[in-house]
Formats: sequence, structure tokens, C-alpha cells
Amino acid sequence: MNKSIIGALVGAAVLAAGCGGAVRQLDQFAVEPSPAPSMGSPPATGTMSPSPGSSTMMPGAGQLKEAAKVALDAVPGSKLVSIESEQNGKLWEVKVVGSDGTEHEMDVQSGKVVKGPTAKQEDAQVKAKRRDLVAAAKLDYVQAADKIVAAVPEGHVTELKLGTENGKGVWEADVVTPDGTKHEVMVDAATGTVTKKNATS
Repeated sequence: MNKSIIGALVGAAVLAAGCGGAVRQLDQFAVEPSPAPSMGSPPATGTMSPSPGSSTMMPGAGQLKEAAKVALDAVPGSKLVSIESEQNGKLWEVKVVGSDGTEHEMDVQSGKVVKGPTAKQEDAQVKAKRRDLVAAAKLDYVQAADKIVAAVPEGHVTELKLGTENGKGVWEADVVTPDGTKHEVMVDAATGTVTKKNATS
């Protein structure tokens, strides 16, 4: 075979091989898009940004206890008898009873008293009954809250108050679970026994 023909064939083969490689490289660029510019770290899987105000609705009774302590410090020697959250847990309405049976009301927000304490004007008989109720309660608000959280583990305690049921002292609580269900829980203030637990909505 003529050398010039052989050279031409070899050259054509090399050229074809080179073109094939270039085509393959172009195909590679077509199927491998360049990375998108970084937009920051994506949120962790399974997490959601809290809706406005929802960050205050933490499970348990930690916030209730904190607000109660602030209120009790405002009236030295007092005992808590009622605490209720308002504004999605941002504000707590608290009632404490002094050693003489006088009830003091106040609002607690962000770790401080923002309104009150205001002493309730009542006669001696009412004060004596309230004093007896507080004295008969073997469980304080902290122990009662712990019993309630144990009864509804995922719940947020929104209200806790000392009252009477069939002549006995009881701690009554409202607890809200993450699905929005409200539960009523009652604890015997003398024994610590949970005597009632039911969903109301």
C-alpha cells in the first residue's frame, strides 16, 4: 500500500479519535451542571422554624416555675395559690398568699413583676380559710407541677391553682399538648395522687 495512503488513513483515525473524545467531553459538561451558588446552610431535616410567639410554648412547667419564683420573691414568706399564662406564655398572672392569709395578685413577664403585687382587701374569715387551705396542702406548686408533667409528659402547663374538691385540697391544672389538645389534670394536694386526667378539646 502506498505510504501516503497509509499516512492519510492513520491521520484520519487519529482525528476521529480526537473528535470522539471532544464530543464525549462536551456530553459530560451537558449532563453535569455547574453547582448552584451557595444560599446558606439548609435547615436540619425534621426541624421547623417556630411561628411567632410559639417559642414561648415549651413543654413542661419550667416557665411556670420561673414566673412563680419571681412572684414569691416579691412577697416574702408567701405561698403560691394560682398561676396562669397569658399572651401565649409571655405573661403570667400570679396569686400568692401571705402568712396572714392575704392574697396578692401580680403579673410577671420576662423574669420580673410588671404589675403589682396588689393586696386583696378581704375580711378575716376569708383570710383564715385561705390560710387553712394553704397549710393543708402538703404538696407545694413545684411538686404539684412535677406530678402534672409526669401525667401528661409532652404537655405545656398553662394554668395551676390550689382549690378544693369534695372538701379536699387539690391542685388543678390545664395542660396543652403539641397537637393543641387541652387536658385537665387534678392532683390531691395532701397525697400527690393524680385524681383526674382528661382531654377537654
